[in-house]
Amino acid sequence: MHSASRYMRSGLAQSTLKVYDSAWSYFSSFCFTYSVPMFPIKISIVCAFLVHCFESRKMQPSSIKGLLAGVQFHLQCLDPSAGSLLGNPSIQLLLNGFKKEKPKGQDIRLPFTVPLLHKLITHLKKGCFGPYSDLLLETVFLTAFYGFLKGGEFTTHTKHFDPSHDLSIADVTVHSHHFSVFLKHSKTDRDRKGTTVLIAQTNSPFCPFASMTRYLKSRPRASQHEPLFATEKGEPMTKAWFATRLRLLCQSCGLPPDRYMAHSFRIGAATTAAMTAPVSTLKAMGRWSSAAYERYLRPEARDILEAQKTMSNHNLAHRWN
Repeated sequence: MHSASRYMRSGLAQSTLKVYDSAWSYFSSFCFTYSVPMFPIKISIVCAFLVHCFESRKMQPSSIKGLLAGVQFHLQCLDPSAGSLLGNPSIQLLLNGFKKEKPKGQDIRLPFTVPLLHKLITHLKKGCFGPYSDLLLETVFLTAFYGFLKGGEFTTHTKHFDPSHDLSIADVTVHSHHFSVFLKHSKTDRDRKGTTVLIAQTNSPFCPFASMTRYLKSRPRASQHEPLFATEKGEPMTKAWFATRLRLLCQSCGLPPDRYMAHSFRIGAATTAAMTAPVSTLKAMGRWSSAAYERYLRPEARDILEAQKTMSNHNLAHRWN
């Protein structure tokens, strides 16, 4: 059984495994603190644990559900035949009650549409953080927008760089009229095989292809296994580094910095592409799972590249003014 548990753990992403281990540790501490036996795991104890998380720790229902998934995983590792906690009627009622007591807050994040993207880059071109950092941010903005990237896909959590997980220079391949970025990890990549993102040469003043080409030339001595996006100090671009400079840039451009975040590029890309791209192509661009009938559609690479060119069209951008 130990061997089965080891393979089950290896089937998860390291980030997910860390969250699940933390959830199990917290559940163990809860049982120890209140002198209740962990085994056999009883639904009544799990319910008490969830209520404790909601009332004492003031956790959001979505976070509580994540904790429950962690407990469920460890329970399955110990006993593969164990029933589903998430599927238990009492726990389902409890989770629904949490949602009604504390409804999900409104998402305040705003999209970086094409005109706003151009505004940010124009400001960078005038000089903000230094020639190298300005080019780095320009490249990141355009790559994140046209690649529909999430913040965690183009930044690192810490200054520790892991080439087996984080974006490295080797993950970029430049072709004649587009470049590709290989994401080694993504929440939408359930099989953990990696995902290739295509980004077109738009032949516009704000071309992601031209920007990436210039950026790569600015790092001629960098090895293929170094961070793709590195600061002027040669350190990997962390989430905190990026957030700080995006906030300052938004303030300089007269944009509310608390409403525009790393994810705003993905939101803006989806908002823009939805105006022209077919649903099948849009979902392929954003790497979203499709409805059952859409699994049989196969958008070609040229459809994705053409849709990106349309997104950069000046006439389309003018419609947002």
